[in-house]
Amino acid sequence: MELDANTQLIFHWIPIVFGLVLMSPLGEGLGKSLSSRWKSLETVRGRTLGGMIAVMFGGFTVSAHTLWIHNKASEMGGGQFCSADGVWDCSSVIGNSDWNTMPFIGLPWGLLGMMAFALFLWLAISIAKEPSATWVSSNLSIGRNFGILGILMIFYLIYAEYEIGKLCQYCTTAHVSHVVSTIGFFRLSKMYGGSDWSNSSVIATETESKERRKRGGYVAPKNSSEEE
Repeated sequence: MELDANTQLIFHWIPIVFGLVLMSPLGEGLGKSLSSRWKSLETVRGRTLGGMIAVMFGGFTVSAHTLWIHNKASEMGGGQFCSADGVWDCSSVIGNSDWNTMPFIGLPWGLLGMMAFALFLWLAISIAKEPSATWVSSNLSIGRNFGILGILMIFYLIYAEYEIGKLCQYCTTAHVSHVVSTIGFFRLSKMYGGSDWSNSSVIATETESKERRKRGGYVAPKNSSEEE
């Protein structure tokens, strides 16, 4: 049975909604229930990063789907790939040759979305893996700046939808993912250097030490005070 476009869109929203819940106050309970598998979700920083990664993944997949619709529309000279009654009709938006590529560059918006979310994912995963690294501050700055730039592009795309007279449900999903990801980078920047960040680092270090001892007989180094 072939799924219609709106039903397919649900699969992109699943990781986005999961990430939103994890980043919200409700995420504390969810994080605790998952902490046996992912210890970092016990911390505010860990839940924020985990939620962001889930949201970014949904943004990447919906951008890839948008690119597929764009290519199919170009190949077939149009088509009803995700049309619907009323104002929501992404075929009319993505299939519009006047607005479906970025001005001057000419790249499809779906491809640009994939590139943006790939960058976001790389930044977030790098921070999650090495939260005490010296370049974390730079990663956060890059995430904030690219996030703001992307929001300016979103305003342009909303204007394009206004001119076309239709709204694209796939594009809107990507827009939501981008805005939430940008908010996440600002939240992490506010957290960086504070108690939430440093406490998370201590928990992460203790967890890593336990895992190493289990896997390879790792012996934690003694403090200088213990040696004396």
